[in-house]
Amino acid sequence: MSWVSIDKDKCNNCGICALRCPLCFVKQSDIIIAQADESCCNLCGHCVALCPTDAIVHHKLDMNNFVEVGKGTMFETDQLIRFIRERRSHRHFKDKEVPREHLEKLIDVCRYAPTGGNVQDVEIVVVQNPEKRQKLSDLTVDFFMDMGKYAEEALAESAATGKEPPEDIEYLEILAHYRSRLGRARAAGYDAIFYKAPVVLIFHSHSKTRTPKDNCVIASTTLGLTARTVGLETTYIGLFEIASKMYQPIDEELGLPPGHEVFSVLVMGYSKLKFLKTVDRKPVKTRWE
Repeated sequence: MSWVSIDKDKCNNCGICALRCPLCFVKQSDIIIAQADESCCNLCGHCVALCPTDAIVHHKLDMNNFVEVGKGTMFETDQLIRFIRERRSHRHFKDKEVPREHLEKLIDVCRYAPTGGNVQDVEIVVVQNPEKRQKLSDLTVDFFMDMGKYAEEALAESAATGKEPPEDIEYLEILAHYRSRLGRARAAGYDAIFYKAPVVLIFHSHSKTRTPKDNCVIASTTLGLTARTVGLETTYIGLFEIASKMYQPIDEELGLPPGHEVFSVLVMGYSKLKFLKTVDRKPVKTRWE
């Protein structure tokens, strides 16, 4: 049975659906034939969204969730650019709980972020429990302390023997740097991973799907920008993402579904600091062809 049906009384045979999706729709003389199933339809919903007469019904999608598009753009270009430029990475948060309704709305907006092949398989772990957050932070520091110790020993051995520097010397130097930095932060009682943020958002996906990293980063970026509209600020946490892929204790603590990996992490809350100016950034290197 086809996932899609066409109301012949409403259809004006314009052929837009067949132009957009020739795998599922065929125009024959003055009639449109639909045959959509798992072999050709990826549930993008474009056929429904493009139909000018509301003749198409997709039985695998929520037809009540197709909202009419407004006329014109919602933002002036310069206003939107200004909004993007005013986004900063925030690491100092007020001890203030984020309302559940805000979190649910921000998570829901991620369903509309694009994914490779429309796989729609980004999942999110929301950490609000302070003990859970601290446990994950401590495990991340443990990982970098262990790896940093190995890096320091490798660098010291290379220097003592006068051998050629190892090929991965830059990586070893980075690990040694993090061991020093995170060790000082731990001694001072400072959370240098999640910054004691009220909310940690861990975006994960099956690693063998289409563009899992892109899918999670697009979703987290969409959420992070939307969060600013309700007064919340975020920053990306790359250290936890790295450690989660390489340190078994973190994997066990997270308990992700089989085959899943972390591909993007945000901390979020109400910022203690208010930036008064946008900041300078290097121009993007561009080659026109």
